Amino acid sequence: MINRIGATPVGVWVIKHLVSPVQRWVYRTTGGNRLLMGATQDKILLLTTLGRISGKERTTPVFYLRDGDRLVVCNVNPGFERTNPWVLNLRAHPVARVQIGQDIAEYQAREVNEAEMERYWPQLLVLWPAYRSHFERSGQRAVFVLEPVHKKQSSGG
Repeated sequence: MINRIGATPVGVWVIKHLVSPVQRWVYRTTGGNRLLMGATQDKILLLTTLGRISGKERTTPVFYLRDGDRLVVCNVNPGFERTNPWVLNLRAHPVARVQIGQDIAEYQAREVNEAEMERYWPQLLVLWPAYRSHFERSGQRAVFVLEPVHKKQSSGG
């Protein structure tokens, strides 16, 4: 039922303006405690991008897939809205901070290639079935692979 509602203009508005801000606050407050967030919480991360115009940090709850140490995130335009700001921000500044549970790390983002799209798209549709109706309506989707930024540890001398 939630997937059908999430595919409607009203559902998209509710998710964007009510659910996401509350979810972001609860996620940060509880350290991503799944017991307080619901069954799908283990598939949601907090993505912090740098605003392409403002230069300010913007944090958005986003569904994700795990592929080894890489993460896959997706946004599908529902056909009645502008491109989601986190997509534009990530294209402009491809290094993002990701929080999964209490773990926070930096990731380098890039858009998927054609082979990766064929591999990940069916999995993304299982994760959030509303992606299908959004994509059928708009033909617009953005799928990114996030790879961890490994910082060199300094060795004591």
